[in-house]
Amino acid sequence: MLIGTSKLSRNVDTACVEEVGIPMIVLMENAVISAMKNMDIDMYNSYTVVCGVGNNGGDGLGIARHLNTYGKEVNVFLVGNLEKLSECSKINYNVLLNMGINIININKNDLSEKNYGDENEVDKIIKVEKQNIIKNKNLTIFKDRVSKSDVVVDAIFGTGLKRDITGIFKEVIDIVNDNSKNTYSIDIPSGIDSDNGNVLGTCIRANKTISFEFYKRGFLNYDTSALIGDVVVEKIGVPDFITRKYHDEEFITDKTFVKNNIRRRDKHGFKSDFGKVSIVAGSKGFYGASFIATESAVKSGSGLVTLISSEDVQEKVSIRLTEAMTLNFEEERLNKLLNSSDAIGFGPGMGDNSQTFDKLLKIVENSNCPIVLDADGLNVMKDRCYKFLEWKNRFVITPHLGEMARLTGDSIGYIREHRVDVAKEFAQKYNLVVLLKGYQTVITDGKKTYINPTGNSCMATGGMGDCLLGMITSFIGQGMDILEATVSGAYIHGYIGDKLSKAMYTINATDLISNISLTMKELLDI
Repeated sequence: MLIGTSKLSRNVDTACVEEVGIPMIVLMENAVISAMKNMDIDMYNSYTVVCGVGNNGGDGLGIARHLNTYGKEVNVFLVGNLEKLSECSKINYNVLLNMGINIININKNDLSEKNYGDENEVDKIIKVEKQNIIKNKNLTIFKDRVSKSDVVVDAIFGTGLKRDITGIFKEVIDIVNDNSKNTYSIDIPSGIDSDNGNVLGTCIRANKTISFEFYKRGFLNYDTSALIGDVVVEKIGVPDFITRKYHDEEFITDKTFVKNNIRRRDKHGFKSDFGKVSIVAGSKGFYGASFIATESAVKSGSGLVTLISSEDVQEKVSIRLTEAMTLNFEEERLNKLLNSSDAIGFGPGMGDNSQTFDKLLKIVENSNCPIVLDADGLNVMKDRCYKFLEWKNRFVITPHLGEMARLTGDSIGYIREHRVDVAKEFAQKYNLVVLLKGYQTVITDGKKTYINPTGNSCMATGGMGDCLLGMITSFIGQGMDILEATVSGAYIHGYIGDKLSKAMYTINATDLISNISLTMKELLDI
């Protein structure tokens, strides 16, 4: 699934009209038809459609027309100055009038109303008023219809909004939020900045958002998730070559992408054909980290896996690692192993100290393969990120927000609000792949960016990051491109967690590890 910004939406609309010759009214009608598939007309009978004067409002007017033809009870409200209706909105507006459908105009003159009146007064107004455009007691009528309708369709503002909402628009949105049973927003909930997810003064709180062509970048904001409800992305007829021309290479990962990257097992294959990986992990008191990272690499399909650790860790963990080899830092064959490794995972449970950094230097100097860094492997790079410039195109880093803050010097709050941009800029600057953990994990090499849709809070337990490191390292060792391996690892990791969470209250790393192989086969066979 593609991720898009307001600029992309503008460019695509303009290109469809000017380069392809698709009239804007055709795109609008395609959007209306796509939205209708998500109006749940088998469940509900009464709808209030509230529209702005721009093209988003035109979508709403078109939806009202279709709902009417399905025999639904439809109330239509248009907020703003009628003289500012967009050209396409005027077409749908006039069609509704020709169909005899009342359109109640709410504008700044209605702000003076402080008392919405009682229900009898509302009914009296509606019965007496015979005109198509009703100009009195409009907020009173609006509140009444919103509270009585099964669904309110929000088509006030679209992706182009950048100013704070005030005045009559704020009043209307407040009425919807306070009185609607179900609110369906068209393209984006009115009042949310489509690029960053910030609330522009106030916004609609949607139960469902029916978006077009792209998953809006603003939906990735942590705080926005509570405002957008269930998100559906529908196609509206934009040619693929137009999308490719203007798209910023930002995607939501899906099963198809992952399936296409999982390596099929050649029936003539040997263990040496499926990658030799090394996991550098563990220290006194952190034996579990070394076991989890190593075992997850084994279960992810690597042909040969070796844990490299201290002699103490080696003694404690080797008895549990029945399918992996172990090696301590003092053994003579260490350099030979590093030089022959196809991928190396480094960091879990090693300790944030100078000895860990010295070990990382030795690993880098004696190997030629990609290296996945997590935990203390990241911590020791604080104030040393310049070293990544010497080690170009070799690293995958997998920080959570706190670790990313230490690496960049930015606050956790800033990173939380600008996750995609922070990750992309860091990846571009240091020529590496960044996996920034959290809700909707960001994975990027600075050119292409993927947002991971899988995973849940049941997985918020110790060892999950160690498990992810082992999976990504294994996939790289099996021959995947490092970006694709990182994207696939994050997706499968979260996908297993989502499956297990249906039956489990919390999920531990060992629960997840035991399901890696089964899940990879499931995805491969889809």
